[in-house]
Amino acid sequence: MEYEGRYRMAAAKYDCLLFDLDDTLYPYSSGIAAACGQNIKDYMVEKLGIERSKIEDLGNLLYKNYGTTMAGLRAIGYDFDYDDYHSFVHGRLPYENLKPDPVLRSLLLSLPLRKIIFTNADKVHAVKVLSRLGLEDCFEGIICFETLNPTHKNNVSDDEDDIAFVESAASTTTSANGPEIFDIIGHFAQPNPSLVALPKTPIVCKPSELAIEKALKIASINPQRTVCSSLLGSVFPCPF
Repeated sequence: MEYEGRYRMAAAKYDCLLFDLDDTLYPYSSGIAAACGQNIKDYMVEKLGIERSKIEDLGNLLYKNYGTTMAGLRAIGYDFDYDDYHSFVHGRLPYENLKPDPVLRSLLLSLPLRKIIFTNADKVHAVKVLSRLGLEDCFEGIICFETLNPTHKNNVSDDEDDIAFVESAASTTTSANGPEIFDIIGHFAQPNPSLVALPKTPIVCKPSELAIEKALKIASINPQRTVCSSLLGSVFPCPF
């Protein structure tokens, strides 16, 4: 009885679970992450004309400093269509490796809390993953790339009726002139790279504070009553 009482007290403290998607709801061994990483490298070479010998160092720096390679590529000056990028990166993933998870499904449905997906991926990928896992009806909504980066700002409302988050239109980028590329590899090769500010990205994505703030506002989430579940199943209170 004492244990049950402690459990009820802990459950009452939170009313929302915010879940990451990739490598959180399914295991890394599925091969999705590895294939996605390779597709990103191929996109950089085939679509952006970046030398393959630079891909490893460039990708690591972009991911470390901007949260996603995509956000970093836009920051340093590469111009590309967001839908084309997502289609290339996610269109060839081995989704067939993802199988229905009845145990996880039962667990999720048993939790009397709001459950929301929060991912940097696009909505097509998110919906496909949830469908393959048999979890498409386990979550109240999906906060994804299009949610945080709508084409028209008025597409995103504070109204709770917009909780189906995935309805926002995808962004694309255009440029009248050829891109001027910032040499981020050369930048960090300098003795004191921190003396020069890195260019900012137009893409909003985790783990930036702006992305988290927007997600909380869009979904009307109280950060003090929210638990986040992220990569490799780590669980922690929402950092706001």
